[in-house]
Amino acid sequence: MSCKKTTKYECKVNNNLSYWFLKNRIVHLFLSGGNMSDTISELKSLFKKHLIYIRLNRKNPRDAGKYRKRLKPKVTKNQRDAI
Repeated sequence: MSCKKTTKYECKVNNNLSYWFLKNRIVHLFLSGGNMSDTISELKSLFKKHLIYIRLNRKNPRDAGKYRKRLKPKVTKNQRDAI
């Protein structure tokens, strides 16, 4: 996908939104007995409408295990055991 010619950055399709668009239309796409090309053209236009820019040289460190190190609080049981 390419953005407008006047933009500074290259573009790509927003994956998060594209999965949401597909999820909402997949049933209609397969179960409609009519023409699938209308739904596919609608999806294409939505994908082109929601593009994101690819910004180069981004070097923010990401700590993937940050929340894995934290211990979960111990939950006490406030009910009796069932017999």
